[in-house]
Amino acid sequence: MILKILVTVTAFLALAPNLLIGYLYLNKDKIIEQQKEALIKSISGQLTNQLGKQTEALTGNMDSMFTDKVKPEMQLQHQGQLDALPKQTGPAIPMG
Repeated sequence: MILKILVTVTAFLALAPNLLIGYLYLNKDKIIEQQKEALIKSISGQLTNQLGKQTEALTGNMDSMFTDKVKPEMQLQHQGQLDALPKQTGPAIPMG
């Protein structure tokens, strides 16, 4: 009796790797699809994170560029336009 149980257990243990290989072979397409989806999610998450950091860095640089360079130039140009306007105006219809 013990020998019969021992042979059965040994046979099952010998067949277990073959059963696993058979399961993997029969479900290989589904397993590949699951792995592909997991990989795509991982890559897209990393790309989203990197793009977010790059966008933040670029907008930060644009803000400092605007405040440091563009804004003073705009103020000088506006002041130049204001200086070009006459300070005093004569009569609308010249008397002459």
